[in-house]
Amino acid sequence: MNERREGKKSLFICVGDVSADRHAGKLITTLKKAVPDLDIWGVGCSSMEAAGARILYNRESMAVIGGVEVLRYLPKLIAMRQDLLNRIRNEKPDALLLMDFGGFNVGFATEIRKYLKDVPIIYFISPQVWGSRPWRINAIAAAVSKMLVIFPFEEPLYKRKGVNARFVGHPLTLKFKPEQERMSKEDFCKLHGLDPQRPIIGIFPGSRKQEIRCHSHAVLGAIDWLSKERPDLQFVIATANQGMADALQFEIEKLGYVSLINKSIKTISSDYNEELMTHSELLWTKSGTTTLEATLIGKPMLLFYQGAWISFLLVLLLKTVKYIGWPNLLHGEGIIPELIQLDCRAEQLVKYTRDWLDVPGLRKEISAELKELKRHLGEGDFTNNAAREILETMGLSPETDLSLESLSKS
Repeated sequence: MNERREGKKSLFICVGDVSADRHAGKLITTLKKAVPDLDIWGVGCSSMEAAGARILYNRESMAVIGGVEVLRYLPKLIAMRQDLLNRIRNEKPDALLLMDFGGFNVGFATEIRKYLKDVPIIYFISPQVWGSRPWRINAIAAAVSKMLVIFPFEEPLYKRKGVNARFVGHPLTLKFKPEQERMSKEDFCKLHGLDPQRPIIGIFPGSRKQEIRCHSHAVLGAIDWLSKERPDLQFVIATANQGMADALQFEIEKLGYVSLINKSIKTISSDYNEELMTHSELLWTKSGTTTLEATLIGKPMLLFYQGAWISFLLVLLLKTVKYIGWPNLLHGEGIIPELIQLDCRAEQLVKYTRDWLDVPGLRKEISAELKELKRHLGEGDFTNNAAREILETMGLSPETDLSLESLSKS
């Protein structure tokens, strides 16, 4: 691994998962266009590397859910942390950009601040201090120079604590094409062997093998139940990659639902998530970013999640908000059902699916409310806004125009 490149400004970046890596890749591309000789290095995945960053540790090989599940990776994380601290002390980057990954990055920022008193530490995509472990905001205030937040309500929250915070917009607002530019239902169904005249239930069981394992019993049981009651329904399961498709196939065989394959169940690549969400009557989706994507598309959904009991009890103990689903958090009320832990079972999925399919007016009303929530996430290009803030903090002037309308809408 090359050491810091002489004469160039240096930016260290640390991300925790593939999703943050994709955002970082877009941001690095913008930063490189603005300052071509900026040396960017750190912890990331393939998107960061493709955009021109030097990768010290690839996070794709260390991805975990959290809670109890992280314990077996703890030795690797501790060793990585110490090595990074040593490298940062030796190379002295001009700024650090920490993205998401709150369980690691908050403590990491605190430790860095002990040794490098004046280096700017920028944090993009805040830990959910408003949702659980609110005391983390005090550590952030002591260590972080600037917070770049993706929800407008986070900016005043940090400013009240004396943190220089800026709402730059949410990355997902750029993800989807306008509805009129998306693949038609007829073309989507033809591509995947579906009947455009029959209703579709789009299912998003998770992007990790443990999530597939935890959710398959409820999801497959509900599909079996409803396919007997309503044989016109088509159930389409999106899988993040071939590994997840194999994990799902294993669960289908283990639980005895092989007869549903190609009869009631179709599996498709997550490359078609946008089209699947658009053309489904209803979505079943595990808690997480997928619920925010469905909100942007305005699709009614049932949210579910089941995990290790110790992890779940920790969440109950530490959370400070009533809901866990993004649509409910943004709305402030429970506009979509949350089927969590004991409620994550086939009977509940069947019950709510019957109710929502039998009342089209309710689905239409929820769809309108979800689309209205999009305004909470800002407009414009988060990469330009974030890049401007980073370069300003580093005292650099861009060689290209990054001017864009300010994101001040809530």
